[in-house]
Amino acid sequence: MHYKIQQRKENTKFMNDSIILLQAKLNEAKSKTAINADLAKLQAKLDKLKVQAYVDPQTLSALTLQLEEVLNQKIVLHEITIDKETVVKEADQIGRQAGDSLNQGLQDSLQNSKKLSINWSAFPLKEKIASSLKDLKEVNRLLIEISKTAQNVSKADLSALGASAFSTAGKYGQKASGYLTGVQEMSLAGYDNAEELAELGLLSQTAGNLDAGLARDYLLAMDAAYQLKGNVEALTTVLDGQTQVTAKNALSMRDLAEATKLTASQAASSDISIEESTAALSAMLSATRQGGNEIAQAWRGILMNLQQIEGQVGDGEILDPEALAKSEQACANLGVALKEVKNGVISLRDPMTILEELSAAYTSLEASDTRRTNLVDAIGGNDHGDQLQALLENWTLYEKMLEDYASGSGTAMEMAMQSANGWEGALNRLSNTFTKVVNNFVDSDFVVGVTN
Repeated sequence: MHYKIQQRKENTKFMNDSIILLQAKLNEAKSKTAINADLAKLQAKLDKLKVQAYVDPQTLSALTLQLEEVLNQKIVLHEITIDKETVVKEADQIGRQAGDSLNQGLQDSLQNSKKLSINWSAFPLKEKIASSLKDLKEVNRLLIEISKTAQNVSKADLSALGASAFSTAGKYGQKASGYLTGVQEMSLAGYDNAEELAELGLLSQTAGNLDAGLARDYLLAMDAAYQLKGNVEALTTVLDGQTQVTAKNALSMRDLAEATKLTASQAASSDISIEESTAALSAMLSATRQGGNEIAQAWRGILMNLQQIEGQVGDGEILDPEALAKSEQACANLGVALKEVKNGVISLRDPMTILEELSAAYTSLEASDTRRTNLVDAIGGNDHGDQLQALLENWTLYEKMLEDYASGSGTAMEMAMQSANGWEGALNRLSNTFTKVVNNFVDSDFVVGVTN
């Protein structure tokens, strides 16, 4: 009898435990359903909120881990990529209202399950708004300056420019104030298409990792030297070609841009195309691994010698008649003439043709032949012999650079988008959008300073 009573108690306990377990499972499933429903509601609120803020990666990762543990599934919030082993790449449309809603919704859904402790103070909206107001002040100042210098610009034009600055700059992962600075500089330089050139400046900065000053001077130097008259399509072709050359040959676009800026005028006056100059500069950069400034000084000296131009090379070296005569004789000793007679008139020959002939003659000589040394000393001068020698010994590399340049269509934008989608570019885009949203809250008229 005692045994039967004990067995009945155990059976009853087993049934009770089973019922409790079943209820727990049902509650868990119900909780998951409720959580997913709350997340869906939250998403709808996020889509309407249109407020962006920087999300602290550690806090967001911790929250995500808690959710994943409860739901036993991967959690991906709208436009937020979570990578627990690296970083949170980008956060979009998260604000105080969303935070309060998510916190309360999850707490309600999980009241019979695991509790979440979420610290929403990690979302620094106050600091973000203060920063945005500072950005807006700078944007407004630049718009006022542009209104003073630009010709025939109405208040409506300025308002449209201010509104578009955020999206234009954000496309390249840059700040709106940087774009407007470019507009101001191009306007002061006398260009009617200042906005297009300013955007091209952003493309140059992002694709080549250039600072704003170098990007501006580089574009202006090419435009002036080759008389492109602000033709954005022509300048983009150059940028594409040079970006392709640097990408395919592991070169620094900064070095090439610096060298191009310093030599564009000399190359153009020597009737050398921008692609030929690019290939020559790049071949020397690749072979010597020197900086853009050193290569630029060498290229200027080489061209001045071949074109028999007196003057200062740029590093203190002076080319006088005696030095130029020495260069001409050194070339003649290799069977290469600097001048030719056309229609009874003596004229200078094409520098790139001269260099190609010099390369063939130079590399055919024994290393110990004094004619090699004399040529390098005469044309290379005191400091640029290594660069000249590198170009003459690597003429096939020069020809490869020409081919790379010709295949560069669209390369600059491709490289720019890779950079713009990185961490820094994403933060700049986030900041631009948040600043624009704050502006909408602050005042309905974007250019309040101008209109007043």
